[in-house]
Amino acid sequence: MIADVFHNYKLYSGIHKDWDRAFELIDEWRKKDIPAGENVGMEMDGFKIVMQTYKTVPEETKKYEGHKKCIDIQFMVKGHETIYWAHNEKLPVAIPYSDERDHMSFENTPMNSPIRLEKDYFAVFFPSDGHKTQCEWNGITDAVKIIVKLAL
Repeated sequence: MIADVFHNYKLYSGIHKDWDRAFELIDEWRKKDIPAGENVGMEMDGFKIVMQTYKTVPEETKKYEGHKKCIDIQFMVKGHETIYWAHNEKLPVAIPYSDERDHMSFENTPMNSPIRLEKDYFAVFFPSDGHKTQCEWNGITDAVKIIVKLAL
């Protein structure tokens, strides 16, 4: 798991062959307007990019998720949220892994680390990283986030 600010993304360029291209797209997409409640996405050249708008929610209403086939970059465009992180080995499975969706859900755990994302900050989750996103931080707020999934 990595958490950092946008202008530091090049520190991690060696992580994936499409890392820099992903952040170039994030830089382009963060300037787009998107209506509240909408999601916009596309797939290209081995990765997927989605821009989401949502209201953050109380932590107890969310479950952890995980992926096996991608690195998940989450970049905050507007608003702020808490993402809870826990190693997958510590999480009981709630919904088994779907190879088609590259997604699994995990039950909640008190053994987690909160990550605070605000405008221009990003978090990166690898296959061993369970993450519970869109949780409130100092109250419920409107948020816009870009997610890039880099295929492994």
